[in-house]
Amino acid sequence: MTLGASGIAKRISHIEESRRRGTERQITIDDTRMTIHARDQDKIYVPTNTGHVAHDDDSFVRVIMGPYGSGKSTWAATEIVRRAAEMPRWYANRRRSRWGIVRNTSGELSTTTLATWLSWFEDLGDVRKRQKPILTYEHSFNDGFGIVELELLFIALDRPEDVRKIKSLELTGCYINELSEVPKAALAHMKGRVNRYPSKAFCHEPYWSGIIADTNPPEDDHWIYKDFEENRYEGHILFKQPPGLIKDEDDKWVRNPQCDNFSHLPADYYEKLAHGQSQEFVKVFCLGEYGSVGFGKRVYSEFNPDFHAVESLVAMQGQQLILGWDFGLTPACVVLQLSPRGQLLILKEYVGDGMGIRTFADSIVIPSLLKDFPYCKVGELSIGDPAGNARNEIVEEMSCIGELNSLGIPTRGARTNDIDPRLASVRYFLNKMVDGKPGLVLDRRACPALFKGFVKEYVYARVAVSGEERYKEKPNKNMSSHPMDALGYACLEIASDRITSDKMEGQKTVDMFNPVMRIF
Repeated sequence: MTLGASGIAKRISHIEESRRRGTERQITIDDTRMTIHARDQDKIYVPTNTGHVAHDDDSFVRVIMGPYGSGKSTWAATEIVRRAAEMPRWYANRRRSRWGIVRNTSGELSTTTLATWLSWFEDLGDVRKRQKPILTYEHSFNDGFGIVELELLFIALDRPEDVRKIKSLELTGCYINELSEVPKAALAHMKGRVNRYPSKAFCHEPYWSGIIADTNPPEDDHWIYKDFEENRYEGHILFKQPPGLIKDEDDKWVRNPQCDNFSHLPADYYEKLAHGQSQEFVKVFCLGEYGSVGFGKRVYSEFNPDFHAVESLVAMQGQQLILGWDFGLTPACVVLQLSPRGQLLILKEYVGDGMGIRTFADSIVIPSLLKDFPYCKVGELSIGDPAGNARNEIVEEMSCIGELNSLGIPTRGARTNDIDPRLASVRYFLNKMVDGKPGLVLDRRACPALFKGFVKEYVYARVAVSGEERYKEKPNKNMSSHPMDALGYACLEIASDRITSDKMEGQKTVDMFNPVMRIF
């Protein structure tokens, strides 16, 4: 293909621009700031207090956790460039490195992770982009000490099986954006993919290699909490940012002057963010503390974690315990009590995994009931999935309900297996008030799966159609749905009786006595 005069002129101009940019400093990095010498205006990054400490740390796995707007992702993006500039010269007297940047979905990767990177480094040096097989950006820039070559692979993990995308990578480092939203396996596999580029055969000098990540706080039973708080593996460090809000003398939320990224946020950023939100939302996204916050269309939108849940409940001694059961290889049992005034107390949950109902009941539920509720009546009211009445003809075992009865827990099937009556029975208690108190109260510590189900995991999946949002008719199946189903079966039995009782109490008795019309 022959280039015209204009084409040749553009090509020469491009070559000259590349040469100029190769000799001119395009970024300045020191201990206090990073200045990107952009075409229009310099971009200046000054680390937050937490970011400064994290930049100076050389741990193999570093995670920054904090509230919204605290500069977590900006820290990670600039840390990549810092480490790229610190690489030894090994390729044509240049410093070359390769990083993987991971996010849970392709949509989030494009709209948030990639957008953050481009907002800072879109025109850092000569930039080349490839779309396939993996979205790749290559930056070649001058930091005043020569040429730095940085290759970035943007990887989305839309499905659990997408973890295989990272199994053959050879990387210098990895950045995982919103670590709490990716499977633990992604971090595990990435530990074996970094420190692979460049290999020792090509680069004889030592260099830092590892994983950096950022995240909003997950629940306190999340694997992040276990790995970074409880176990504290060697070479793993979690940096916690200061809260965005603190309480003033009048016990009102006000902005924390010591929060990270203070000077780059609107003065009332966190106050507006917290306005009208639940305590859990404020706890996670404004204070940067562990907690549960849900997104999407919840099944029980009536549930208010600040109203319907408490840290712990005490069972009413001597009163009957009500058991609800869900069967299958992930069996679940919920323990309830109904107060004399009609308040439903959800006291405890037991959830099994990969076991039959007999093993679950005999090894977990029965011993735990005796220990957890020694002064309560057990077994007078036990309700399960009516499908549990069916006997397994293949292995010639008793039905699930038959197994429970043989273990001394008199159990019967619920009145129906239809989803709508079960959901309505739970909503009956959620919408009920008893003596000025909620009609349903959940022990959040003793029922973590139920709490997460109410708050965020027991949801209707969105149907992938354009236009107006539409959702499936039945809730998603997951680890929270099993105790949720058990709760529905029990509530179906209790609510039916309570509704009948309430109607009877609401009927007025007419006194037909009339002293004037007496019959002698």
